[in-house]
Amino acid sequence: MDLTRLQTETFLRGAEHHVEINSTNDRALELCRDAELPVPYLVLADQQTSGRGRGANRWWSSDGALLFSIIVDAAEFALPESRWPQVSLTVGVTVCEVLGNVSSAAVGLKWPNDIWLNDRKVCGILVEIPPVQRGRLVIGIGLNVNNSFAAAPPELQTIATSLRDEVGAEFDRANLLNDVVRQLDADLRRLAENDSSLPSRWQSRCVLRERTVSLDTSQQVVTGRCLGIANDGALRLQTPSGEQRFYGGIVRRIV
Repeated sequence: MDLTRLQTETFLRGAEHHVEINSTNDRALELCRDAELPVPYLVLADQQTSGRGRGANRWWSSDGALLFSIIVDAAEFALPESRWPQVSLTVGVTVCEVLGNVSSAAVGLKWPNDIWLNDRKVCGILVEIPPVQRGRLVIGIGLNVNNSFAAAPPELQTIATSLRDEVGAEFDRANLLNDVVRQLDADLRRLAENDSSLPSRWQSRCVLRERTVSLDTSQQVVTGRCLGIANDGALRLQTPSGEQRFYGGIVRRIV
């Protein structure tokens, strides 16, 4: 992977590449302790031994995936803290549109942080706030590109996929990474400016709309018909007691 090209053609000011690492997000969180770190900063890996998703979820991957985390400074984008919860959806529409440009397969956003390709997960997003250097955000992305789920654990083969599995061709991961980083720069600026086009984009990509879902909020499990994603990023559910909006939780069941 040509890191020099990435730093020349994108907003990245620093980057590192690992053949194998426990987690790119863990490494990025560690790097955030350095106040002098040039950001935006990329941590890229060929393999993760302890990739993480939301909560206790683990991320499975094999050779050919695109695994990386980007450290950004919210102040550089003039991104207010009130909009940080919408970063994950913003990253989601960024990845959706990049994938849509290279594939004719159906690409959608599963609230709040997964990308689906032909109704199966192709990408996971994990945004974390470091406990130090307040104002920095770590954006982790795991994108299944040239890896095949034929070798995945059986329980994953029916719910996850890769670009290669769906399209039947291999992709230039360096070009994909370049495209994602460039588009992410533009979309984070749109989020900071409260650009109305962003909510329209995540609403149009919502794969849960009109489906019955069960949402685990950690305090309760709520079941309802999805009405889409609100402008502020909330999941809208029509329940027996009326419309409810949720800003966090894990979708456990989809009908």
